[in-house]
Amino acid sequence: MMINKTHFSPELLNIIWQNQTTALMLLDESFQLIYANTSASELLGLGEKRLLGQAFDDLFNYHSIDLKRIAQYSLVDGVDCHQHRADVVFIDSRHAKLAVSTRRIKHNNTYYILFECRQTDDEIKHDQVSNQMHQYQAARNLIRGLAHEIKNPLGGIRGAAQLLQYEGDQQERDQCAELIIEQADRLRELVDRLLGPNQLPQKSYGNIHQTLESVVKLSTLDNNRDIRLVKDYDPSIPDVYIDQSKVQQVVLNIVRNAQQALVDGGEIKIKTRINYQHRRPGKAPKKALLIQVMDNGPGIDANLRDTLFYPMTTNKEGGSGLGLSIAQTLIDQHDGYIECDSWPGHTEFNIYLPFTD
Repeated sequence: MMINKTHFSPELLNIIWQNQTTALMLLDESFQLIYANTSASELLGLGEKRLLGQAFDDLFNYHSIDLKRIAQYSLVDGVDCHQHRADVVFIDSRHAKLAVSTRRIKHNNTYYILFECRQTDDEIKHDQVSNQMHQYQAARNLIRGLAHEIKNPLGGIRGAAQLLQYEGDQQERDQCAELIIEQADRLRELVDRLLGPNQLPQKSYGNIHQTLESVVKLSTLDNNRDIRLVKDYDPSIPDVYIDQSKVQQVVLNIVRNAQQALVDGGEIKIKTRINYQHRRPGKAPKKALLIQVMDNGPGIDANLRDTLFYPMTTNKEGGSGLGLSIAQTLIDQHDGYIECDSWPGHTEFNIYLPFTD
C-alpha cells in the first residue's frame, strides 16, 4: 500500500471513507453490519444507530443479492464477487436496482466482507432510452433504404407495363415483359437478402487457417491500393467444427469493407487466438476460437457503431447495408458472436466461434 506518512492519519482515512460516492459497508462473518459510510446510510434510508449491528437481511424488505454465493466465494475462497443487477426493496418501501461487489478483508486474524453498492436505476433507464432511440433510428434507416431499393424496380415495372398497354409490336412487347421479369427478380432478391441466409450451415471439422488463407488470396486479387495484409495465426489452434464457406464469407466481407475504407492505403491484420473464457450474452463462459480482423483506417462513424449490424446500415455510397447483418446471422448459426470496436485510426472485428465439447 502506498501511503505518504507525512499527510496520513486515521482521521483522513475516515474522511475519505465517508466521502465515497459509492455505498460501502463492512460486515462480519455472520453478515452483521459493523461499519457503513454516509452513502450507505443515504442509500438504505437508515441512520447510523439503526444500521450498526443489524443483520444484512434486516436492512431490506426484500433483496435478490446472492448471499450464499458471496459467503462461498468471497468469504471462504477469497474471490471477489459481482452482481450487476440486484433488485431490492428498502425498509421505507423504495424499490431500486443495485450493482453489488464484495471483497474479503482480513484484520487481526478475523475475516470481514466489504460490500460496495451502487444504484443503477438511472443508468438502466438511460440505456433503455438509448436503445429505443437506436432502434427507432435503425427502423427509419431500414424503411428509407427499403423505399429506395424498391422504388427503382417498381418504376421500371410501371414504365414497362404502360408500354405494354400501347405497344402493338410483338418484339417490343416481349422486351417489356423481360424488363418486368428482371425488375421483379430484383425485388425478390432484395427480400431474400433481407430475410437473411435460410440454409443451415454444413459443418465439418477443418483447419481455420486454410479458410483464412482463401480469404487472403481473394482479397489480394481485389487489392488495387497500397494495402498490406498481415497474418498473425496461432498454430496451436485445433480443427474447428464450422461451415468453412460461410465463415469465409463473413471474414471476406469484413476484409473487403476494410479495403474500401483504406482509400489511401494502410494495413489489415488477420489474427487468430484461443479465448478460454469467452462470455456470450446470456450464456455460460466457454472456450472459443477468436478471429480478429483489424485495420488502421479512419474508423467507423460514431453514429453507425451502435446499429452497425442492423439491416440497411451503411456509410458506403451505393452500399446495401446488408453485408454485416448477414455476417451476424451466419456467425449466430454457429452459436457464435461477432462484435466491433472502432476509433479514429483503428477498427477491429472480433468473431467468436465456440469449440464443440
